[in-house]
Formats: sequence, structure tokens, C-alpha cells
Amino acid sequence: MWKLNATERLFQWRTFRKSLNVLSLETAVKSIAEFWANCPFTPYYLDPEDYANWPDPWTLIEENYYCDVAKALGILYTIKLTNHTPVLEMRVYCDRTTNTYYNLVWVDNGKYVLNMINGEVVNRIKVENELELCKVYGEQELKLSGY
Repeated sequence: MWKLNATERLFQWRTFRKSLNVLSLETAVKSIAEFWANCPFTPYYLDPEDYANWPDPWTLIEENYYCDVAKALGILYTIKLTNHTPVLEMRVYCDRTTNTYYNLVWVDNGKYVLNMINGEVVNRIKVENELELCKVYGEQELKLSGY
């Protein structure tokens, strides 16, 4: 999908999202993690602090640049634009020993956590035991109610 032109990417993404509607939330989340594991990586595309200027879902897919923040947004948008209705957040965690930041997708109060390990869903206990919470972006900051 990632090498297609913008119109074809948007169509493929829509087709993928529609296929998730017949799956359980757990299975859909696993499929989404696998789907986004293959997106191209572009460092420093979005400013992690400037959430007011983050792109909407269609612009994100159209532009096709995915830093860690953009990938987390893609995951969030993919879930949001299905028939599933979990609580969604993006949480920024830090590993103080390595000074590494993780932009994590927090689904259903941490029942499912995405974007920590590429292509995998992890449990919030692993995250909370190993990392320090730095910032939470809720549905309002992410403007998810408009989609």
C-alpha cells in the first residue's frame, strides 16, 4: 500500500478499515498493529509537541510520511474510523535510562497498547513497569470526535 499513489493509498486504507468492522476489537487491534508495522519510516516529520498542527487522517495517508508520532496517529485514526468504539489516547512515555521516547496508542484504558514494539500489541503493565509517563493526548487534543 505504501508505494501506491495517494488516491490508491486512501482507497486501500479505507478497504482495510472496513475489513476490521467484522472482527472483534482484539483481532482488529492485532491486524492494525501488523498493518502499520510496514509503513515507511521518516524521522522528524511531525513535531511531537505541536499537536494542534498534526494532520487529519486523510492528509496523513496522502502525505505518506511516518515518524513515530505520525505512525501513532495512523494507528489511532485507523481504529477511530471503524465501527469499534474504544477509548483512545496517545501516551508519550520515556525510558530515562536511554532517553528514548515512545508515542504509544492506548486502547480501552490500556487493555491494548500499540506502537511500542513494531507490529505487536503489548500489555499496559509492561509499559507502566518499565517507562515513565510524560504526556497524554486524549480524544479532545487529537480531535477524534470530528472523524
